[in-house]
Amino acid sequence: MKLLNKGLQNSKNFEKKLISLFVAALFLISLVPIAVADEGQSDSGDNKIEVNTAAGDNADNNIRLETEVKVDEDENKVEIRSSLEKRNATSMTKEEIRKRFTERREELKEKLRIQDPEKLRRLEALSNVAIDKIAGLDKDEVEKLAALSRARQAELAGMNKTEIKEKLREIRVRQVRTAEDLRERVLTRQKIEVARENFEKARERYENAREKYQNARERYLAAKESGDEETALEHAKEVLLSSADSIIEHLERIKAKIEENEHISDETAAQLVEKIDNQIAEIAAIKEKIQAAETKDELKTAAKELRRAWKEIEHKARAFAERVVAARVEVALNRAEVLEKKLDVALEKMEAQSIEVDVDAEVAAFSTLVQNAKDSLNQAQEKLRQAINATDRETQKDLVDDARSLLKDARSSLKDAHEKLKDIVEKIREAGHELEIDANETVEVEEEDEE
Repeated sequence: MKLLNKGLQNSKNFEKKLISLFVAALFLISLVPIAVADEGQSDSGDNKIEVNTAAGDNADNNIRLETEVKVDEDENKVEIRSSLEKRNATSMTKEEIRKRFTERREELKEKLRIQDPEKLRRLEALSNVAIDKIAGLDKDEVEKLAALSRARQAELAGMNKTEIKEKLREIRVRQVRTAEDLRERVLTRQKIEVARENFEKARERYENAREKYQNARERYLAAKESGDEETALEHAKEVLLSSADSIIEHLERIKAKIEENEHISDETAAQLVEKIDNQIAEIAAIKEKIQAAETKDELKTAAKELRRAWKEIEHKARAFAERVVAARVEVALNRAEVLEKKLDVALEKMEAQSIEVDVDAEVAAFSTLVQNAKDSLNQAQEKLRQAINATDRETQKDLVDDARSLLKDARSSLKDAHEKLKDIVEKIREAGHELEIDANETVEVEEEDEE
C-alpha cells in the first residue's frame, strides 16, 4: 500500500487506501447523581441552621447547582449537598454519546444543516466544546466549522464565541476531489516544459561557470606567483567574469523553478521573478564593467562592486530558493489534508457496515500532525516573505534560517503523520478489515485568506 513516502520525498501518495473509525463527543452536558453526605444528626433545639443555594457557570464551563443545609453543634453535623455538573464527555460510552447527541440533534438540525455523516463524526469529537458556543453561530458558520479538520475544530473550541466567529471569517472552505484541485495556479504543459528546459540550461551554464572559475583561479595564482602581472590581470578578469556568470545562472535556476511551480500563485511568482530579474540585471551590469576593465584599478573597482552586490543578493537568493522548497512541502500537505477528509468518508462507510475498530487515538493524532505541519509551513512562508522584503543582511539571514528550521519541522510532522497512517491501516487489517479510499470522492478542505 502506498501512503506518504513519495509525498515527503516527492510529495506523492496521500490519496491511496486508508481506513479507520473515529468516535468522540459533541457539545453534551451530562448529569452527575446527587451526592448526600450524612456525618451525624442531632435533635438539639440550639442547633444553628444555615441554608445556602448557589448556581453558576465556572471558568471550566461546568454547570453547577448546589444546595447546602448545615446543622452545627459540638459533635454532630448534617450536610446535604446537591450538584449538577457537566460530566466529562470522554468518559461516556459511544452509546451514551450518540443517545445524547440524538436528543439535541433535532434542536440543532436547522442550524447545523449537516447532511454528511463524516462531518458529524468530526463534530462529535469535540468533547470539550459547550453547546452555547455553537448556539451563537449562524448556519453558515456552523457548516464551515463542521467542514474543518479535527485538529482545527479543537483549536477553535478553545476560543470564545467572538473569537470563533472572527477566525471563521478568515477561513474559506473548498470542495475538491484531489490535492491537484488545491493548486495555486494551473500552468499549461508547454509552459512547464519550457521552464524545466530553462532550468536544465541554467544548471549546465552554472556548472560550466564554476569549472571556468576554478581553472581561471589556478591560472591567476600561478601567474601571480611567477610575477607575470599582465597575465595575472587577464586571469583575474576571467575569475571575476566566471563568478558573475555563476551568480547569474544560480538566479536563473531559481527563477525557472518558480516559473514551473503550480503551488506559487501568479501574483507571488510575478513578484519573485521581478526581484530576481532585477538582481540578474545588476550582476550583468557589473559583468560589463569587468569586461571593459583595462587596468588593475578598474578591475579592483569592478571586483568590489561584484562582492557588494553578492552580499546584498546572497540571503535573498536563499529566500527565493527556500520559497520553492516551501511550495514542495505544500504539495505533500495538501495531499495529507485531502486524505484526512477522505479517511473520514471511509470510516463512516465502515461504521455503516457495523465494522468496529478502535483507532480514535491514531486518527486524532494524524489530524494534529497534519495541522502542526500546516502551522509550521505558514510560519515559514511568512518568514520568507519578510526576508525577501528586508534590507538588512543579518535580518535576512536570520529570517531565512528560521524559515528553513520551520520547513524542517513541517516535513518531520508529515513523516510522523505517515507513520500514524500506517498504524491505522495495520490496526484495521489486524481486525480483518480493509477499505479503499474513493479517489473520486469530493471532500471539503480549508483555506485561509492571505493577509
